[in-house]
Amino acid sequence: MTLRVCLCVTLLLSTATGLPRLNSRSSIVGGEDAAPGRWPWMVYLQTSNGTAKGSSCGGTLINTLWVLTAAHCVDSYSFRLTRVLVGQLKLRDTNGLKYSVHRVLVHPDYRDDEYMPHNDIALVQLDGYVVISKLVMPVALPTRRDVFSTRSECWITGWGLVAKHTPLVGKKTLQQLKLPLVDDNTCRMMYPSTNYNHLCAGFMQGGKGAWKGDSGGPLVCKSASGRFVQVGVVSYGKGCAQRDYPGVYTRVISYTEFIQDAIGKYS
Repeated sequence: MTLRVCLCVTLLLSTATGLPRLNSRSSIVGGEDAAPGRWPWMVYLQTSNGTAKGSSCGGTLINTLWVLTAAHCVDSYSFRLTRVLVGQLKLRDTNGLKYSVHRVLVHPDYRDDEYMPHNDIALVQLDGYVVISKLVMPVALPTRRDVFSTRSECWITGWGLVAKHTPLVGKKTLQQLKLPLVDDNTCRMMYPSTNYNHLCAGFMQGGKGAWKGDSGGPLVCKSASGRFVQVGVVSYGKGCAQRDYPGVYTRVISYTEFIQDAIGKYS
C-alpha cells in the first residue's frame, strides 16, 4: 500500500523531491488532545495485511449505518478492512463500539495515477446500527447552501504518528488540528493535476498538515449556522507538511449523488 497522507508539524529543513505517496495510515502531528464528544462522528478503521502490525485509517459516521472514508483506504489487495471503532476517543481504552464490515463501496471512477488520486472516496456499511448518543453522532454533510472560505474555522482529526517514526503514546488520544482552507487557484497552482473535486487545506509556510495515519478522516468546517460540516476527506499530500504544498482533500459536495444513491440502494 502506498503512502498517501500525513498530519505533521515537523519543520522541514530541506526540500523533498518528487511526489512521495502518503500511506492510507496517516495522523496528526503538532495537534492537541481532543475532548470527549468534541468530534462524535470520528471513526477508526482497522485494516490488516495478515500480520500482527496491521494499519489504520480514519472515517466519519454519516448516519447510523454508514461510514465515509477514502477509497485508497479500502481499495487494496494488500490490506483488508477488519473492524470499525465508533465512539472511541482513546485507542488504549475499550469503551468504543466495535463493528464488523457488511459492505464496502468504492467510487466507480476512483483511480490513482502517478500524480494524484481522483474520486478518492468510499462508503463502508456496518454490520449493525449505531446507537446515537452525546459521544456518537453523525457528521453533517454539505449542501449547496453551505459556503466556506479561507476565513472559515476548519479542523482535521485523527490518530497516528506525532512526528517522523513517532507514534502516539499513552492512551493514544484522538488528535485535533485547526487549519485554514486554501483558495482553489492556489491549490491548482501547487497541484496542477487537481480539479474541482479536490480542495486544499493547510499552512502555506509548512510545518503543520497531513502525514501518516489519518487518510479517510474528515476535514470539517463551521457553517454559518454554527454546526460543523464535513467538506473534505483526507486524500493526498506532497511530502510532510512541506512549504507551499498544503494537503489535498476529496471535496465531499462533489459526491452527494454517489453517497445518496449508495445509501438508498443498500440500506
